[in-house]
Amino acid sequence: LKQVLPKSVYRFLNRCHPSDCLLCNMARRTRSSVLSSVLAGLALCFAAQWVLAPSPETFIQPRAPKSTDAVPAVGALAALTASLPAEAYSFKGPLTGSEVCTQKPLFYIIAPACDPIFLVSPIYLAPILIVFWGTIITVIQLLIPATQPD
Repeated sequence: LKQVLPKSVYRFLNRCHPSDCLLCNMARRTRSSVLSSVLAGLALCFAAQWVLAPSPETFIQPRAPKSTDAVPAVGALAALTASLPAEAYSFKGPLTGSEVCTQKPLFYIIAPACDPIFLVSPIYLAPILIVFWGTIITVIQLLIPATQPD
């Protein structure tokens, strides 16, 4: 006890009679048993945590087996077939290769005449269809008066 305690505390403890003060009784207890019980409790807690802790694989979902499903292949095939008409297309438009087809502001208006593949695009096809069907419907209404609304 003399080696562990500072000199002033050791002198104070030696002056006290063990039955006189509660502090003396508490200080004279062997600290090694208290310290060893605390350390044993900590060791027990760490051991319990190590034993009872879930393994790292507990929270990771297992990988699903790879399927030999044809769905991804069908999707890729559908995307590739959309470009096949453009690859097989060899028709030349009436203005193909002319100087007019190289000037960009005008090209945006006459693109289907330069390269008819642009007719597949809805940007160019929709106005052409509106003009085409609008003309046919107008002619039918002029020729057959019964088709006109009242």
